[in-house]
Amino acid sequence: MGLTFVNHHGNAISPARMAAMRAEALEQERQKRVAAKADPVSTHKGWRVTGIKPGALPEAREAHERLQVMARKAGGKPVEDFDKVAWLRKAKRSAVRSKPYSLQDAAQQCKELAIKAGWIEVQIQEIKKVVA
Repeated sequence: MGLTFVNHHGNAISPARMAAMRAEALEQERQKRVAAKADPVSTHKGWRVTGIKPGALPEAREAHERLQVMARKAGGKPVEDFDKVAWLRKAKRSAVRSKPYSLQDAAQQCKELAIKAGWIEVQIQEIKKVVA
């Protein structure tokens, strides 16, 4: 004898109807999760100018050359030449100014000045805070 489910009136619920109810409940749960993800409101917190500090590329190149010299002296496997593109991809970007700008125009001016001062790959990033 198997287990049978009944509704609140005492009528038996068929296995097909049970599966349909489960599918409907799963779909409702999925829609709730999607709606919950879309609900957060983001607030604008300013603009940050970031880039790679001046002098960081020559420092990295010199460090790589020292590493090559040490590898040659040790007689180990030769180290590949310095790859500028790979280094730029991995390099740590820091803020040009610690305090973010409230206006995008001010951030744009800071970006132009940073490029003139020798900063590499300068970017403007919008800072948002998500409020749930």
